Amino acid sequence: MTNEARNNLILSMNDPSNILYSDEFVVIVADQYPKSEHHYLVMPKEDLFDVRSLREHHIPKLIYMELKGLEYVMRTTGLFAQDLLVGYHAFTSMNRLHLHVLSKDFCGPHMRLPHQWNSFNTEFFIPTHKIISELQSIGHTVLPPNKKILHQPVQCNKCDFFTNEIKHLKFHLKMVHYVPQIV
Repeated sequence: MTNEARNNLILSMNDPSNILYSDEFVVIVADQYPKSEHHYLVMPKEDLFDVRSLREHHIPKLIYMELKGLEYVMRTTGLFAQDLLVGYHAFTSMNRLHLHVLSKDFCGPHMRLPHQWNSFNTEFFIPTHKIISELQSIGHTVLPPNKKILHQPVQCNKCDFFTNEIKHLKFHLKMVHYVPQIV
């Protein structure tokens, strides 16, 4: 990814045509490459790079981001909080802290590769409450040692089924858990 492309989130949050919600603290946009039927990003207006830049004084901002994200997505989709996955990627390719709020179906048009699945269904995806707990106890977020977990076999998010192929996972989800086909 080019350095210019790393700034696409910043460009997106400053383009009124992309903004779904905005207030004095946050901006909400639709993810341009959705991995689920409903996939949104909540970004602070404060210039924060990623989870590594967070400190204990950012906790109120993290709580606010999650509350606004959940409130927006539940209001616009009719989904309940338990139907949503909320958190941050441990490592990101984009130059702006962003909270993912997405439905747990993972049937978005851009869920195509094992590393995409693993980026939301392993310890690579960090829930807000874990970040807050770590900021309170040790002053920073604990990240996985590397990105290798993205390249492990994919595990179903509903049972113990493992595979190396997204197409096998899609078939499993459809046949066993009655999840709509992931495109």
